Amino acid sequence: MSVNLLADTYSKRKQEFQDSLTAITRRINLISNLRIGIALVTILFIYLGYSHTVLLYLIPLLIIAFFILVQRHGNAFDEKVHLENLVKINANETALIKGDVTVNASGAEFSDALHPYSHDLDLFGEGSLFQYANRCNTLGGKKKFATCLTSPLSSVEEIERQQEAIQELTSQIDFRQHVQAGGMEIPELPSDRKQLQQWVQRPSFLYGKKIYRWILLIVPLLTVAAIVTAFFLPVAKSIALVLALFQWAFLGFHIKRVNAFHSYISQKKNVLEKYARLLALLERTAFKSAKLKKLHENAQEAGSSVKALSSLVNALDARMNSMMNLFVNSLLLYDMQCVYRLERWKEKHAQKLEPWLEAVTETEVLGSWATFAFNHPAFTFARIDTTLALSARNLGHPMIRQGCVVNDVLIGHDQRIQIITGANMAGKSTFLRSIGVNLVLALTGAPVCAKDFQCSLIHLRTGMRATDSLKDHQSYFYAELNRLKSIMDELKLNKPLLVLLDEILKGTNSTDKLSGSIALVKQLLPHPCLALIATHDLALGELEHQHPEAVRNFCFEANIEQGQLSFDYKLKSGLAQKMNATFLMKKMGIIPQE
Repeated sequence: MSVNLLADTYSKRKQEFQDSLTAITRRINLISNLRIGIALVTILFIYLGYSHTVLLYLIPLLIIAFFILVQRHGNAFDEKVHLENLVKINANETALIKGDVTVNASGAEFSDALHPYSHDLDLFGEGSLFQYANRCNTLGGKKKFATCLTSPLSSVEEIERQQEAIQELTSQIDFRQHVQAGGMEIPELPSDRKQLQQWVQRPSFLYGKKIYRWILLIVPLLTVAAIVTAFFLPVAKSIALVLALFQWAFLGFHIKRVNAFHSYISQKKNVLEKYARLLALLERTAFKSAKLKKLHENAQEAGSSVKALSSLVNALDARMNSMMNLFVNSLLLYDMQCVYRLERWKEKHAQKLEPWLEAVTETEVLGSWATFAFNHPAFTFARIDTTLALSARNLGHPMIRQGCVVNDVLIGHDQRIQIITGANMAGKSTFLRSIGVNLVLALTGAPVCAKDFQCSLIHLRTGMRATDSLKDHQSYFYAELNRLKSIMDELKLNKPLLVLLDEILKGTNSTDKLSGSIALVKQLLPHPCLALIATHDLALGELEHQHPEAVRNFCFEANIEQGQLSFDYKLKSGLAQKMNATFLMKKMGIIPQE
C-alpha cells in the first residue's frame, strides 16, 4: 500500500466519523431541547394542576420521560466524545504518514541514558520510535509498550505468538481504532491502578460475617417501618429516632475503616467505566490467534463485572455529599451497605481484576504494533533461529519513509566482527541504528524494515552516544569506558550479544584511541558475540588480515566530483578510500582553499 493510498484510507475514515459526529451532535441538541421542553411543561402542569387536577396525574409520566432523556443524553454525549477521538486518530495517522510525529506523545518519561541501548537508538523522546509507533493511551498501556522496546521477549514461541496476534489485528482497523479511542477516554491518574491493586488485597471487614449481614438487612427495615408507623402512632417517633442514632453509632464505630476503604477506590468510577467498555469490546470480538483468544477468554464477563464495580464505587462516592450522607446514613446504614456490596464484589472477582485490566493494556500494545504493520505493508516479520548470526535483505531504518536507502546485512559465521569505515555523514551511524532498531522490533514480535530478516535470540548492547554527568562527577570518556566495561562483563558470562559501537574512545588522542580500539576488538574474539564497529581509523582494517576467521572490513564511501560532495549510503566491502573533513572545511571557508 503506497503512502498516498494509506493517506486516502485515513482521510476517508476521518470523514466518515466526522459525518457521524455531526449527526450525533444534532441528536444531542434535540434531546437537550426536549429536556428543556418537558421541564417547562412539568412546571406548567404543576401550576395548572390546582384548577385542572387531571394534569397532576401526567406529571409522573413527564418526570419519567425527563430521566429517560437524561440517560440518552449521557449515552449520546459519550458517543460524541468517542467519535471526536476517532476523528482525531485518523487525522493523526495522516500526519504521521507525512512525517509529523509530534502528534504523538514522545515517551520522554521512559528515557534512560544508562539503559544498554535505548538512548543510543532513540527509542524514547522527541522523534523516537516510541513516538512513531505507540498508539497506547492508558498509562499501563504506555508503560507496557515502553517495556516491549527495552525488554525483548525471551523465547521463540513467545515471539511467534506475538507475530501471529499482530498479523491478525493488522486487518482489523475498526477494532484497533475503537480500542485506541476508548483508551483516550480514560482519565487516569498514576495512582489509580496501584490503589485498586491495594484495595483488592485488603482483607474484608464486613462481608462474610453473618452478624453484619443481618444488621444491614434488619436495622434499615425497622427504621423505615418506624418512620412510616410514626404517621399513625406518635410513639413510633422515639423508636425511629433511637434506630437512627444506633445507625450513626454503628457507623461511627467503623468510620476509620470505612474511610480507609473509601480512600483506595474514591473517584475511580470514570476510570473503571471506560475500562469496562474496552473489556466489553474485547469480550464480544472473536479472534483466531492463540494470544488474542487468550485475551478474549480473560475478558469474559469482565465488561459487565467492571461496570458493576464502577456503579458500586459511584454509589459509595455519594457519601461525599453531606446532605445526602446525613439522610441515607440515618435510614439505611448507607456507607456500610456500600462497603458490604463492594467487599462482596471483591470476594468474587478480586483475583480477576488485575488480569482484566492487563488484558486491556496488552490489547493496546498489540493494536499499536498492528497499526505499525498496517502503515508499513512492505515490512516483514523476522524469522528467529538458534544460530548466532543476523542476516537481512534490503534493511532500512523503519522511521525513514522518504528516500530510505536499504542495504543487505550478513554478520556471523566467519564475519562475526565487522569494521565499518567511511567519511563523515556517509551513513555509518544510521546503518548501525537501523540494525539495532530492527533487532528491537524483531525480538518484540513486530514487523521489521527489511525484505527478509533472520536473527537469533540475542542481547543487544550499544556504545554510540555516551553522556557525561555533572551530578555523578562522571566525564564523557569515563562514561564511555563504563559502557564498554559493562559489555565485557556480560560477554564474560557467555551471554550471546550483538554489539554496536560507533567511533569508540573519542575522548583520548589518536594513537591511544587506535591501540585501545584494537585491544578491545581482540577481547571480543573469544566470546559468543556479533559486533559492528564504525570508525574513521583505517588502521583498524588490519585486523581482517590478522584474524580472517572472524573479522571483515566494510565501508561507506563519499563521492567528490567537480567540487561536489555526495553519498550513495550503500555498504561496500573493504576499507573506505575517501574522507571528507578537509574538503568540507575548505568548502565552508573554515580553512583556505589551496
